[in-house]
Amino acid sequence: MNRQAASLVALVALPAAAQGHPPPDYGFNFITIGDTGNGAYDREDLRGFTVGRGSVDYEYRIAQTEVTSVQFAEFLNAWDSSGGSPGALGAFFWGGFHDGTQWTVVPGKELNPIGGFSWREAAVFTNWLHNGKPTNNLDGFLDGAYDTSTFTLTRDPVFAYNDQTTRSPGAKYWIPSFDEWIKAAHYDPNKDGHGDGGWWLYSDSSDTQPVPGMPGTGETSAGVDIDLGDAFDIPLMSYPETQSPWGLLDVSGGGTEWTEEWHAVNGPDERTHRNWQGNAAGIRIWNPNNSLFSADLAWSFGADWPDLGFSYLSLRIASAIPAPGTGVWLTCSLVFFVQRRRRYE
Repeated sequence: MNRQAASLVALVALPAAAQGHPPPDYGFNFITIGDTGNGAYDREDLRGFTVGRGSVDYEYRIAQTEVTSVQFAEFLNAWDSSGGSPGALGAFFWGGFHDGTQWTVVPGKELNPIGGFSWREAAVFTNWLHNGKPTNNLDGFLDGAYDTSTFTLTRDPVFAYNDQTTRSPGAKYWIPSFDEWIKAAHYDPNKDGHGDGGWWLYSDSSDTQPVPGMPGTGETSAGVDIDLGDAFDIPLMSYPETQSPWGLLDVSGGGTEWTEEWHAVNGPDERTHRNWQGNAAGIRIWNPNNSLFSADLAWSFGADWPDLGFSYLSLRIASAIPAPGTGVWLTCSLVFFVQRRRRYE
């Protein structure tokens, strides 16, 4: 094979993402977050953590809603059929059950949010997506976006988790970073006029806490005075008018959402807690009489150990966008090659 022909083969053999195609949507209804290089958060910050954060200098995609019960059941069945340890993965509040053969979803509960998602489970979920949702390959769950071999705990001389801090280079899906999450939830590229961006205090594109209430009467399931299990029975997308500036749904309500951020870092080798953002359904982490307890505020957050799946913890997936112009470059390269071949034949 001559050099030109070999070059053509190499170009055609490029992975789909390199040719300008994004990773599959997989039903997540990904929304592209643009306005690259946006201004960082510069408003109220009573905890001194968020000012100066939230500027992202690249485009990325983030799911319109959190992971649903039907998506989680598919994941659990794939884990089981791949030889995963029974009971190693699971969640508290969702619309599914194991019927003795496989995980299934109760009719009508397909869009229930997931609760009880540990950060490590969330990482395994993104590995599964990254590797094309395998159903008979356990390795496809253990590496890709995050290397699960790093998921260890040191107790002496300090208590610290050694989990990989950020996703691996080339990850197609991942747990959003803190900056990616607050930008998608609170930054409005047109807040003060077309092309004049700014930040909202709350994730409903306003400076006012969404009003708790059942669908049709309230603006969010967060703060509704019902049992947490009943609150997680409220389907995602039940409050279509309550949206982030980019069109994300259920940023308030549903579950709280993991980010990649380490919060409790007492030293370079003393990492203990990962951040989560947003109020969960029900009244578990929301106090209507004290705004400091509202995790819907841009500067307010919570944190938990990465291996603990508390009942209100959930996940919203982020995803890659291919480098701009890759497809155009490929097309132009092929045209140039064909023309050159013809000239010398």
